[in-house]
Amino acid sequence: MTTFTFSGARVDFVDGEPSSVSNVEVQVTVPNASSTFTYSIIGRDDDGVAFIDMNDDVLQAISGGVNLNNPSFNFLSDETILTQVTWSGGTSVILGVTFETGDNTDTEFYFVIDGAALPQVSSPADWNAFDATISGPSDPAGALAAGQVIAWSSLATTSSTEDDEFYGTAGRDTFNGGAGDDFFVSSDGRDTYNGGSGSFDQVAFTNDPSGVTAHLGKGTATDGWGKTDTLKSIEALRGSAHDDKLTGNGKANYFRGIEGNDTINGGKGQDEVRYDRDERYGGEDGVTVNLAKGFAIDGFGDRDTLKSIERARGSESADKLLGNGGGNRLMGLGGNDTLSGKGGDDLILGGAGRDKILGDGGNDELFGEGGADRFIFKGAFGDDTVSDFETAGRKEKIDLSGVNSIRSFRDLKNNHLSEEDGNAVISDGNGNTITLDGVGIADLSGNDFIF
Repeated sequence: MTTFTFSGARVDFVDGEPSSVSNVEVQVTVPNASSTFTYSIIGRDDDGVAFIDMNDDVLQAISGGVNLNNPSFNFLSDETILTQVTWSGGTSVILGVTFETGDNTDTEFYFVIDGAALPQVSSPADWNAFDATISGPSDPAGALAAGQVIAWSSLATTSSTEDDEFYGTAGRDTFNGGAGDDFFVSSDGRDTYNGGSGSFDQVAFTNDPSGVTAHLGKGTATDGWGKTDTLKSIEALRGSAHDDKLTGNGKANYFRGIEGNDTINGGKGQDEVRYDRDERYGGEDGVTVNLAKGFAIDGFGDRDTLKSIERARGSESADKLLGNGGGNRLMGLGGNDTLSGKGGDDLILGGAGRDKILGDGGNDELFGEGGADRFIFKGAFGDDTVSDFETAGRKEKIDLSGVNSIRSFRDLKNNHLSEEDGNAVISDGNGNTITLDGVGIADLSGNDFIF
């Protein structure tokens, strides 16, 4: 499927006068990039603006977080206009939809499909000023005339993507994502979600009223309304604000438990728990993830149970991420994080903030990724690589205070430091090494180390 984005405006009216106005976009999802539509004129308003009936294959339309396919907003089936207007900023072909939202109130959406974009509007006064400059209207001509076969891709879209978003109804919905990484939001009803050929197709249960059970291996989920959904070609699950049970399959899966005491079982494959969206839903605390002990404390303070998880992604706050004996990938993101691989060949990325990074055992690749980070080595730490160490500016440190065989910077230079392919290599004399990628011996000083 393909999603096209159009720019425009939303205007809420009370007793025929604008009460609130904003610039918005609409995302229109159609079966593929070559999808078309036609329309016919079925009437006119008092100003001569054409009401139209569209023969289209629109699967979904979303604007400003509003699902225009729900019973209150039925895109292209309520009062729909298509007209060409000339105003102070140029000439625009506008598709407009009006929805009656109550007694003496309605909501109108206007989107430009050809010509000049609408002006920036944020108040009724802005809208009235724009409306005062309009002359016309007239019917679109040429390739946009009534009866023509019009390709969605030929219109004045701001973007198009195969990464689609789908919002269901209270009924039984079937969504087929096709190519791209698709995002499905759960709703009431026995729904079917088919991600298609993308590599990060996600079903989110964030609006569900109670905990969910979703099993990618079995291809089913019991949603928060107690209905059974079908999951096909789904790689990622996002839970609810309640206690969820999320299970993966044999592929690489991604899990966001969100709020609640969740149970997450990755199954086979390189599976990842992510807490980078907790703050969006109100979980503002830093998180603790311990893959060896199989638990996490999320941004809400709730305790998740983890099984068969190899990767963890933290939050924008101060996190503590601990690996296990396998090869882990730990990502701290923002905040002053502590990240420890705990054995295995790990990839550790600190993110922004003053992070403490420990590879521990195994041959690890370590990235500070900004901030005055400290790379800490002790015991049998293996053959590690620090891939982005900076000797100036960020005040990063290589902490060798736990390496008993290296006592000072002089000792380091005289007995433990060599250079290979332009990269400084530190050896503790016991079979463990640290390679500083892109940093030569001449770049180093005692200020770069802690002994």
